[in-house]
Amino acid sequence: MGWLDKIGQLLGAKPPVPDEGAAHALAPETLSEPKMDDWQALCMALGQTLALDDSDELWGEVRQAIEQPAQYLDRFADELINRGIEEPEHVTPWLALVEGLQRRKQNFELDWKLNMDDAIWALQQLQTVQQRGLDLQALAGSKALNHEALQEAGDYLRSQGLSLVSIDIDTDCYPLSVLESSAVAPLQALAKRVGGKLLALHN
Repeated sequence: MGWLDKIGQLLGAKPPVPDEGAAHALAPETLSEPKMDDWQALCMALGQTLALDDSDELWGEVRQAIEQPAQYLDRFADELINRGIEEPEHVTPWLALVEGLQRRKQNFELDWKLNMDDAIWALQQLQTVQQRGLDLQALAGSKALNHEALQEAGDYLRSQGLSLVSIDIDTDCYPLSVLESSAVAPLQALAKRVGGKLLALHN
């Protein structure tokens, strides 16, 4: 049984989480404390969906951010300083997940001020797009800007059985990933359990 198959059992065995509006992507402590099982399930399910060959390592990074934030900060200091994170108390497992996916070229962070050319370029950096050989030129020439450009790109990806999602880190950037459409809802449920949000971008 794969991790995506286990999600239903995991979610069905636990009480509902408070309304999504109460969740804060970088502060899961605003919810009841997430269990390690929740974090592991999210990491492993994402790894399965994205065909990562090192899902265990991704989970290890997130676990270190939870259990040993000072060590995590030392390990990835060069990357975290660009986010202004210089103290262990600013380390969060949610951000560790985003950083881990970015190191694996399964997430690309794009500023909110963007045009369609920016969106196309960002998507072309993602392993999922590269591995599938997706031709994004159907989007070229679009005059859509900012969020509307991402929604248009998301609509196109949906026609290919994929979904464009932003892993919300409560900033004015879009950390973008491309997932199998069928995986989005269960992954959103798991993200909610740890106090985070996966936002599907489409009209």
